[in-house]
Amino acid sequence: MHEIRTILIGGLILPLAAACSSESQMERPAPSPEVIETLPTAVPPEVIQQGSWAIPFVYEFPEGTWGVGFHRYALRVDCPILGEYSIAGEWRDFVTDSTHATLNTPVFLRLGGLSTSTLGPPNIRAIHPDQFTVAIVTLIGVTEEQAQIAAESDNCIAMVSWDGINLAELEASAPYQP
Repeated sequence: MHEIRTILIGGLILPLAAACSSESQMERPAPSPEVIETLPTAVPPEVIQQGSWAIPFVYEFPEGTWGVGFHRYALRVDCPILGEYSIAGEWRDFVTDSTHATLNTPVFLRLGGLSTSTLGPPNIRAIHPDQFTVAIVTLIGVTEEQAQIAAESDNCIAMVSWDGINLAELEASAPYQP
Protein backbone atom coordinates (compact mmCIF):
# COMPACT_ATOMS: atom_id res chain seq x y z
CA MET A 1 0.00 0.00 0.00
CA HIS A 2 1.08 3.56 -0.63
CA GLU A 3 1.08 6.03 2.22
CA ILE A 4 -0.91 9.17 1.43
CA ARG A 5 0.54 12.21 3.17
CA THR A 6 -1.40 15.43 3.43
CA ILE A 7 -0.53 19.07 3.93
CA LEU A 8 -2.74 21.86 5.21
CA ILE A 9 -2.62 25.02 3.11
CA GLY A 10 -4.61 28.04 4.12
CA GLY A 11 -7.25 25.92 5.85
CA LEU A 12 -7.52 23.31 3.07
CA ILE A 13 -6.19 19.78 3.59
CA LEU A 14 -4.64 18.50 0.37
CA PRO A 15 -2.72 15.35 -0.57
CA LEU A 16 1.01 15.90 -1.10
CA ALA A 17 0.75 14.04 -4.39
CA ALA A 18 -1.99 16.29 -5.78
CA ALA A 19 -1.27 17.22 -9.39
CA CYS A 20 -2.35 20.42 -11.10
CA SER A 21 0.70 21.15 -13.20
CA SER A 22 -1.11 22.71 -16.12
CA GLU A 23 -0.43 26.43 -16.50
CA SER A 24 -3.98 26.79 -17.80
CA GLN A 25 -5.16 26.56 -14.18
CA MET A 26 -4.29 30.27 -13.86
CA GLU A 27 -6.40 31.28 -16.88
CA ARG A 28 -9.39 33.43 -16.06
CA PRO A 29 -12.59 31.35 -16.06
CA ALA A 30 -16.00 32.81 -16.78
CA PRO A 31 -17.50 34.63 -13.77
CA SER A 32 -19.86 32.58 -11.66
CA PRO A 33 -21.77 33.33 -8.49
CA GLU A 34 -19.91 32.03 -5.45
CA VAL A 35 -20.84 31.27 -1.91
CA ILE A 36 -18.13 31.75 0.71
CA GLU A 37 -17.48 28.38 2.26
CA THR A 38 -16.80 28.21 5.96
CA LEU A 39 -13.26 27.08 6.69
CA PRO A 40 -11.95 26.11 10.11
CA THR A 41 -10.70 28.98 12.24
CA ALA A 42 -8.02 26.76 13.75
CA VAL A 43 -6.20 23.68 12.58
CA PRO A 44 -7.68 20.55 14.20
CA PRO A 45 -5.27 18.85 16.65
CA GLU A 46 -5.34 15.61 14.64
CA VAL A 47 -3.90 17.44 11.62
CA ILE A 48 -1.01 19.23 13.31
CA GLN A 49 1.25 16.91 15.21
CA GLN A 50 3.54 18.25 17.88
CA GLY A 51 6.55 19.81 16.21
CA SER A 52 4.69 20.77 13.00
CA TRP A 53 5.82 23.90 11.23
CA ALA A 54 4.31 26.43 8.82
CA ILE A 55 5.74 28.55 6.01
CA PRO A 56 3.80 31.65 4.92
CA PHE A 57 4.26 33.07 1.43
CA VAL A 58 3.14 36.70 1.09
CA TYR A 59 2.78 39.49 -1.46
CA GLU A 60 1.82 43.04 -0.39
CA PHE A 61 -0.19 44.74 -3.10
CA PRO A 62 1.03 48.26 -3.91
CA GLU A 63 -1.14 51.26 -3.12
CA GLY A 64 -3.58 51.97 -5.93
CA THR A 65 -3.87 48.35 -7.09
CA TRP A 66 -7.63 48.16 -6.66
CA GLY A 67 -9.91 50.53 -8.55
CA VAL A 68 -13.63 50.70 -7.83
CA GLY A 69 -15.41 47.70 -9.32
CA PHE A 70 -15.20 43.93 -9.59
CA HIS A 71 -11.92 42.03 -9.15
CA ARG A 72 -10.73 38.42 -9.29
CA TYR A 73 -7.66 36.63 -8.03
CA ALA A 74 -6.22 33.11 -7.92
CA LEU A 75 -3.32 31.68 -5.94
CA ARG A 76 -0.97 28.89 -7.02
CA VAL A 77 1.72 26.98 -5.14
CA ASP A 78 4.46 24.84 -6.70
CA CYS A 79 6.80 23.26 -4.17
CA PRO A 80 8.23 19.99 -5.51
CA ILE A 81 10.85 19.85 -2.74
CA LEU A 82 8.05 19.01 -0.26
CA GLY A 83 6.75 16.25 -2.52
CA GLU A 84 5.53 16.21 -6.09
CA TYR A 85 2.55 18.51 -6.04
CA SER A 86 1.11 21.71 -7.36
CA ILE A 87 -1.93 23.54 -6.03
CA ALA A 88 -3.92 25.93 -8.17
CA GLY A 89 -6.61 27.77 -6.24
CA GLU A 90 -9.97 28.69 -7.71
CA TRP A 91 -10.61 32.20 -8.94
CA ARG A 92 -12.12 34.28 -6.14
CA ASP A 93 -14.26 37.36 -6.79
CA PHE A 94 -14.63 40.50 -4.70
CA VAL A 95 -15.82 44.08 -5.04
CA THR A 96 -14.13 47.36 -4.23
CA ASP A 97 -16.42 50.22 -3.33
CA SER A 98 -15.58 53.62 -1.88
CA THR A 99 -18.55 53.39 0.52
CA HIS A 100 -16.77 50.63 2.50
CA ALA A 101 -14.57 51.72 5.39
CA THR A 102 -10.81 51.20 5.15
CA LEU A 103 -9.75 48.80 7.89
CA ASN A 104 -6.72 49.52 10.08
CA THR A 105 -5.48 45.97 9.52
CA PRO A 106 -4.66 44.24 6.23
CA VAL A 107 -7.20 42.21 4.31
CA PHE A 108 -5.69 38.89 3.23
CA LEU A 109 -6.38 37.35 -0.17
CA ARG A 110 -6.37 33.62 0.64
CA LEU A 111 -7.18 30.39 -1.18
CA GLY A 112 -10.69 30.41 0.32
CA GLY A 113 -11.45 34.12 -0.10
CA LEU A 114 -10.86 37.48 1.58
CA SER A 115 -10.21 37.44 5.32
CA THR A 116 -9.10 39.72 8.13
CA SER A 117 -7.02 36.81 9.48
CA THR A 118 -4.10 34.87 8.02
CA LEU A 119 -5.61 31.53 9.13
CA GLY A 120 -9.25 32.35 9.93
CA PRO A 121 -12.21 31.77 7.64
CA PRO A 122 -13.07 34.10 4.75
CA ASN A 123 -15.21 36.88 6.18
CA ILE A 124 -15.15 39.76 3.66
CA ARG A 125 -16.75 40.15 0.22
CA ALA A 126 -16.03 43.84 -0.46
CA ILE A 127 -13.30 46.34 0.44
CA HIS A 128 -12.47 50.02 -0.01
CA PRO A 129 -10.20 50.65 -3.04
CA ASP A 130 -7.49 52.04 -0.71
CA GLN A 131 -7.55 49.01 1.61
CA PHE A 132 -4.10 47.54 2.33
CA THR A 133 -4.21 43.98 0.94
CA VAL A 134 -1.84 41.03 1.19
CA ALA A 135 -1.95 37.77 -0.76
CA ILE A 136 -1.00 34.90 1.56
CA VAL A 137 -0.65 31.12 1.32
CA THR A 138 0.55 29.23 4.39
CA LEU A 139 1.85 25.68 4.12
CA ILE A 140 1.13 24.00 7.46
CA GLY A 141 2.07 20.57 8.77
CA VAL A 142 5.68 20.23 7.63
CA THR A 143 8.77 19.47 9.68
CA GLU A 144 11.16 22.21 10.77
CA GLU A 145 13.73 20.96 8.25
CA GLN A 146 11.18 20.96 5.40
CA ALA A 147 10.03 24.44 6.40
CA GLN A 148 13.59 25.82 6.31
CA ILE A 149 14.33 24.17 2.96
CA ALA A 150 11.08 25.43 1.42
CA ALA A 151 11.63 28.98 2.72
CA GLU A 152 15.14 29.14 1.22
CA SER A 153 14.57 27.28 -2.04
CA ASP A 154 14.02 28.80 -5.46
CA ASN A 155 12.11 25.60 -6.29
CA CYS A 156 9.25 26.40 -3.92
CA ILE A 157 7.13 29.25 -5.25
CA ALA A 158 3.71 30.75 -4.76
CA MET A 159 2.06 33.09 -7.25
CA VAL A 160 -0.97 35.37 -7.29
CA SER A 161 -2.79 36.35 -10.47
CA TRP A 162 -5.41 39.07 -10.44
CA ASP A 163 -7.87 40.61 -12.84
CA GLY A 164 -6.68 38.28 -15.60
CA ILE A 165 -3.65 40.40 -16.52
CA ASN A 166 -1.41 40.70 -13.45
CA LEU A 167 0.93 38.13 -11.92
CA ALA A 168 3.28 38.38 -8.92
CA GLU A 169 5.39 35.98 -6.90
CA LEU A 170 4.76 35.66 -3.16
CA GLU A 171 7.87 35.74 -0.98
CA ALA A 172 8.54 33.10 1.66
CA SER A 173 8.48 34.45 5.21
CA ALA A 174 10.17 32.96 8.24
CA PRO A 175 8.85 29.50 9.16
CA TYR A 176 7.05 29.21 12.52
CA GLN A 177 5.19 26.75 14.69
CA PRO A 178 1.43 27.45 14.62
